Amino acid sequence: MSTSRQTTVPLSLADSLHLFASSFAFFSLSPTPPVQSAPRVIAQVVILGSQILGKAFVQAWRQAARNAKAGGEAAGAAAGTPGGRAGNVDAITRNHGMTIDEAANILNVKRAGIQAAEETELQKMLKNFDHLFQANSPLTAEGKPHSSHYLQSKIVRAKERIEAELASAAKAAAEGPAPPKAPDAPKP
Repeated sequence: MSTSRQTTVPLSLADSLHLFASSFAFFSLSPTPPVQSAPRVIAQVVILGSQILGKAFVQAWRQAARNAKAGGEAAGAAAGTPGGRAGNVDAITRNHGMTIDEAANILNVKRAGIQAAEETELQKMLKNFDHLFQANSPLTAEGKPHSSHYLQSKIVRAKERIEAELASAAKAAAEGPAPPKAPDAPKP
């Protein structure tokens, strides 16, 4: 039985560098890149693009849901109801398109004074209403009124909103607290 031994021939420096470089051929900067078929490249582009668009769409959907949830809570807080639940005050706000705080700011009165129906605040509101309405209806050189319809509309809506709040408070005070409802008797 003979065992053949392979003998190694010493390589020259040039040969060893050539072998070393050829083992890393995939890192080389060859002038022609590896060729892939066009359908495969198109499929990869379509898949990658759909993944990017899908992730963006899902992220936008989640953000819209968060905004809707936060918007409902903010609207409820502005209307004076916790958690965005509808109530009588919310109905007044929807009808007039303005919260009581906005109306009080426009007419420069205190909200607490309006809700308490203080006579001084009501007089101040009417005085401010007349002044602001006239200030936004100046006369031109020809003597014709040149009004700012937008500002006058906001002033009128603010007055109407405060009057609606006062009417709602007066109605609630006239009705008084509702009597407790008796529990229903069980039916036989």
